[in-house]
Amino acid sequence: MNTQKNKGAMQKLGVLFILSLFLCYGCENSTEVQDSNLSVTFFSEGSLQKVQNSSLQLNEVKVLIRKLEFKSANSNDFHDIKVGPFAININPDGIKTDVLRSDIPPGSYERVKFEIHKLEDFETPPDPDFKDGNSGSERYSVVVKGIFNNSPFVYKSQRTSYQELEFPTPIIIDDNMSVNLTITVSPYSWFFEDGVYLDPSDPSNESEIEMNIHLKMLSGIIIKMENLINRYSNEKNL
Repeated sequence: MNTQKNKGAMQKLGVLFILSLFLCYGCENSTEVQDSNLSVTFFSEGSLQKVQNSSLQLNEVKVLIRKLEFKSANSNDFHDIKVGPFAININPDGIKTDVLRSDIPPGSYERVKFEIHKLEDFETPPDPDFKDGNSGSERYSVVVKGIFNNSPFVYKSQRTSYQELEFPTPIIIDDNMSVNLTITVSPYSWFFEDGVYLDPSDPSNESEIEMNIHLKMLSGIIIKMENLINRYSNEKNL
């Protein structure tokens, strides 16, 4: 009787052992679908400009984004990548800032679009710097902190604008590809006009600075494509 019980217990353990091996094998071979296929990074070109001038030093650059989306190359459709509002803290010293990792459906895409956004009444700021009070004149889309001629300043913009960057050639995403977009910005150029740096604290410079923020918000894009199958194969061979 005891022998039969032991035999039955051993059979059950054998089944559980085989099942555990199957599950572990599935875990090892499921890595291809666990990683996001899109990452977005911001990079400031400000480090050289900081060294080359003695008037302006930027310490913090924050931009409020309402929506980030991709434009299809084969239609007029846009695909939402991230919907906010969410804040991007751009390091003005030339250090990359990781903004997001996400999944984008397979397809062909020709441009990326950002909505730079001033907070609405009903929206909660992701960063307290974007809201001073409840009125429309106390909500902001861009916040820059720094020093001009040895005097600290905080410049806050209320402009809402749409920024688009077209890819040199359409990027094609499939189930085995990932893409990294590095968006380059030049925040020092927002305060530069006619060969001189503008005092952000001087109200007479506001219109020029606001126009520069709108026209010079984004300065370029670097695209890196990666084949996920090759990457995982290389990782497993290490």
